[in-house]
Amino acid sequence: MTAMDERNLDREGRARRRKFVGAVVSIAGGGVLAGLGFAFAQARSGDAATQAGIMAGIGIGLMIGAAIMAWKLRPWDRRWRTESLASRRERLQSNRTQRLWVLPFISALFLVQGTRGLNEIVNGAGSWSDYVSASLPVVYAWVAAAAAMGWGPRAATERRFMEDELTLVLRARAIALAFPVLMAGVTVALGLALWRPPLAILALPFVLTAAGATAGIRFAWLDREAGQDG
Repeated sequence: MTAMDERNLDREGRARRRKFVGAVVSIAGGGVLAGLGFAFAQARSGDAATQAGIMAGIGIGLMIGAAIMAWKLRPWDRRWRTESLASRRERLQSNRTQRLWVLPFISALFLVQGTRGLNEIVNGAGSWSDYVSASLPVVYAWVAAAAAMGWGPRAATERRFMEDELTLVLRARAIALAFPVLMAGVTVALGLALWRPPLAILALPFVLTAAGATAGIRFAWLDREAGQDG
């Protein structure tokens, strides 16, 4: 192993440790949020209890996502240090495909949960929990689209493993389908804005979630088909 390879491994090891610590902190934060939500829900009724339930749901979702990340980055698993370039490329691309399957469904779940909060905001009665729940599906839609586009904090360092001719073709086909979905959705939202503006606001998270999910699922599906053909 060359000195440069050793430095790259050390750099990746530090990045994995930072992410593992961040995941553990997120698990703890999600646990606190879920605990507070359940505690507040028992002591309140009506809309206040519903908002507390939303808080608990967000906390549980954060805990599950962070736990999965922490397990993948567990420091006692040292196999990544000795894997070949081909194995690493296969692992990273497989992880990307798994994320692209999961993220759209998480966004859809948060969309169902956030619709009520968005409705409260439109009616002028929104609280901080409504703003949080309404923003989560949009955030996850962006995350799904970013994963399909190859954007991310480690995109530059992992490009040689993640970017190849097949990836570029799959990405182009995925975006080619997601773009008409986005255009059609925004057109519908514009029509609603000219008719009933509050409905247009309610429609926009659905449009963004649909476009992000289309890009992610289409990419993952094409990657699966390519793997079967190979």
